[in-house]
Amino acid sequence: MALSNDQIDSLIGMVTSVASDELDCDGCFGRIAEFAEYHLASKEIPEAMKVVQRHLEQCLCCKDEFNALMKGLEAIDSD
Repeated sequence: MALSNDQIDSLIGMVTSVASDELDCDGCFGRIAEFAEYHLASKEIPEAMKVVQRHLEQCLCCKDEFNALMKGLEAIDSD
């Protein structure tokens, strides 16, 4: 089955829109605690950590992990 020109254009668009510095879930999980520290301190997110932020915006599983971590840290902080 051959792809139509529209399908080919769509696939090329998807491939070229992927950033080369994107994290996978393992990479995000390895940096999520550091990201949470910036978030808890209400500090500006450094450029190097924006890749974590982008991943959390796109991945519901990692975002759930981040939210659970934040709830735990906030509970510890309030004690």
